Amino acid sequence: MDTSQLNNQHDDLFDDILLKLKKLSAQKEQIDISPLDDFWSYLQKCEAIFTNESYHDASVNPDDMENILSLHILNHRIPKELTKLLQELGLPVSKVEKDIAESHPIWDGWVYNNGTLFAFAKYCQLDPMWAIVLVYYAFYKIFPKEKHSFIAQPKVGDQFNSSSPNGARIAIIGDWGTGAYKDGNVEKCPAQLVIDGIMNLEHIPDYIIHLGDVYYAGTKNEERKNLLNMLPPSFKGKLFTMNSNHEMYDGANGLFDETISNSKFESQNGSTYFSVEVGDWIIVGLDSAYYDKSHLYMDGAIFNKDGGQEQVKFLREKAAIEGKQLLLLTHHNPIEYDGSSFVDSDKNEGSLWHQVVDVTLNGAIPDAWYWGHIHNGIVYENLELLNGMKTLSGNPAKLRCCGHASIPYGKGSGLFNKDTGKNNPGIAYFGETPMNPPKPTLSQHLRVLNGFAVIDINGSKIKETFYEVSNNYNGCKPKPVWP
Repeated sequence: MDTSQLNNQHDDLFDDILLKLKKLSAQKEQIDISPLDDFWSYLQKCEAIFTNESYHDASVNPDDMENILSLHILNHRIPKELTKLLQELGLPVSKVEKDIAESHPIWDGWVYNNGTLFAFAKYCQLDPMWAIVLVYYAFYKIFPKEKHSFIAQPKVGDQFNSSSPNGARIAIIGDWGTGAYKDGNVEKCPAQLVIDGIMNLEHIPDYIIHLGDVYYAGTKNEERKNLLNMLPPSFKGKLFTMNSNHEMYDGANGLFDETISNSKFESQNGSTYFSVEVGDWIIVGLDSAYYDKSHLYMDGAIFNKDGGQEQVKFLREKAAIEGKQLLLLTHHNPIEYDGSSFVDSDKNEGSLWHQVVDVTLNGAIPDAWYWGHIHNGIVYENLELLNGMKTLSGNPAKLRCCGHASIPYGKGSGLFNKDTGKNNPGIAYFGETPMNPPKPTLSQHLRVLNGFAVIDINGSKIKETFYEVSNNYNGCKPKPVWP
């Protein structure tokens, strides 16, 4: 990606953050901007990963690696007016030279063990625009009251109005909000291929549920262009969406004011959590981002000491409905990508797994749990991690990562044994089909196909299919790759 062209590609995003920075700068004498000190130190820590060339070190946090060039970009690769305002607020000088050698090996790209693709290309983890996301995050650290208020008025108890009186077909897409963009020599980008794939199924789903993430920062304009305008008009009132870390970067204002309030999402009644009964199942979607106090909203939480107890009460009541199995949806992942452990978080509040399973469900696991956040499609079966834990119904738990609907990703080395070529224990499926486009760009050599999941509910039964998009790149039918 040519960072010199950033100004022309993202004028609307730059204009928006410029207004926010001007407000911050005008009030810096009257407000406490000390929270920025830790933020600037964090960016220096990330840059040191680049200058020390430790970005291939397995001990380095991949979330930090995403920001290894952020100081350089904020100093040299964005509109000068933005840089000047940031410098007035304490932006440190970058130690990376303005003219980075194009021959640097980081440009070649590499795939992290969970499939994350580190490459200097659009929506890959070294995309320069992620640096602007950090500026949004910093703004709301100083002005937390600018964050949208939480709306606790979910529409509940409705049956899906589907072709079957006792069930429904539901497409689940995660981390889909990239909008349409030029993807090398491929005519359509993954987001378009996924929605084309859904509409080309032999039986089109009754509903679509998006597990969250609209990029880059979930602003009103991005919500409109990258989510609302990409969805088929025929699904009006048949759509649900989730809150996420990226939509929190603009204080959830774009999500609440642009998306949730739109008539396409009228079934949510203005709230970011919901429940719907389907046959003998109850589907519950929770907001795992709004009350998350972890750095960059990366860990997930449904409550904290300041609020969110209404979600606990809501989930507890839905899980107690007699004769219903619980299918839970969150944006964040409660377990690590490889199923080896639970995600750690704030010890005072507890991890997402702890908040849902231990606090809310009294030690029981949801019968099925789908999440996004990790850009991969992963089916977990017979995880040793669960160690005999039971679901609410007593059946084996269905835990699924479905965050692979748009962001470029690769074959995660931590999901299979390189010597045998077999999946690791507990991993029944993960995305690994090479993208193989015509005349691939450098990063496309490393990519695998994006996809989505479809669940068919009929009474007490649930049939699940993971699909990968066609690599003919012409809107052909997607390929079923799991059950």
